[in-house]
Amino acid sequence: MKYSLCTDLFYLEIGPAGPVFSDTGKLLEGMELAKKTGLKAVEFWDWYGRDWEALLAKKEEYGLEVTAICAKDRGNLDDPGKRETALAGVKETIEVAKKFHCPNIIVTAGAARDVDRTAAKASITAGLKEMAPLAEAAGVTLILEPISGEYFVDSKEPFEIIDQVGSPNVKLLYDIFHYQIMEGNIVQTIRENIDKIGHFHAAGNPGRNEITSGELDYTYIFREIEKTGYQGYVGLEYLPTMDKEASVRSCMELMESL
Repeated sequence: MKYSLCTDLFYLEIGPAGPVFSDTGKLLEGMELAKKTGLKAVEFWDWYGRDWEALLAKKEEYGLEVTAICAKDRGNLDDPGKRETALAGVKETIEVAKKFHCPNIIVTAGAARDVDRTAAKASITAGLKEMAPLAEAAGVTLILEPISGEYFVDSKEPFEIIDQVGSPNVKLLYDIFHYQIMEGNIVQTIRENIDKIGHFHAAGNPGRNEITSGELDYTYIFREIEKTGYQGYVGLEYLPTMDKEASVRSCMELMESL
């Protein structure tokens, strides 16, 4: 099992008007921190709207892997009227992912607040079926991320959709923090569905902070994931509560103790 740092969330700030998302400079800083602390991989959210060519140059300079990036215009799959927008976004993102040699593209379903759930599920499934051949041809994996507060409310439904799509290049991004909030039963769910999981995200709960604090026992969780034979990455996607370098090193200490 390998680990990456999600630079986007790590450098997110909360301002008077709400979240202030990381810019290219912050992502470059995160890549430098990963290199300094011995992490061999990073991931980030949106490539569009950032100087992704500068990120690519820094990746190559530091010899880092980029394990995941988000699809442009993700979050539209639940709405049949916006599915073509989501498909076009994936097509664009695949070309950028190739340049980064990035194996995973994150897609999300959407909020589905004003869409019938039956129609939304059918739209998500149909959209992923359209995207799957593109991913297969490019040698990348689309990882569907359920987020608490959006369309998915458990793990059962997205796993069912992945089964229906039936592609080895469409899997679930199992975010341990989000699933602790949505349903719990983390380890058993992972054991039963590891063949459909393509990537993990990890953060402490409550607070979405370091994996060394909170109600989730990450020493136990990570050991159980390793027992499944999982060979992919776990992305550290959290908000630090201390000096950033000290924060990363505290998480690495836990990971290295396994």
